[in-house]
Amino acid sequence: MDYRPAQCNIGPQQRRRRAALSVGGLVAAGAIVVAHLAGHLPELLLAGVFVPFAVAFEWGIQAYEGFCVRLALLGRYDFSGAGNDAEATGGVSDPEHRRRDRRHAFRISVISVALAAVATALVVAVL
Repeated sequence: MDYRPAQCNIGPQQRRRRAALSVGGLVAAGAIVVAHLAGHLPELLLAGVFVPFAVAFEWGIQAYEGFCVRLALLGRYDFSGAGNDAEATGGVSDPEHRRRDRRHAFRISVISVALAAVATALVVAVL
């Protein structure tokens, strides 16, 4: 795999895994809403739908962009090699590239949290 800073760093298998986890987050959010509508969950706890929404958006964006936030934070661009050793296969040794990767990872996480907050606010407002 050719490394490019703040670009795709995961392949099709990891993208599918993240897409599946994203769907799982949406299913969990739906289950919380259904539990509330069925009267099994107090209105105050409905705000807990934020967590599965955040998971769904985070993993969904990672799947769409093909970019792993965890790898970026570890200074890696693939799942080979060992630990945090940037000299091992898959390590990012250039400080500027690491900075760009981490900034991109932060952007993904901020967008995910913002989308989850909006989705949660909409669910709470409607229900």
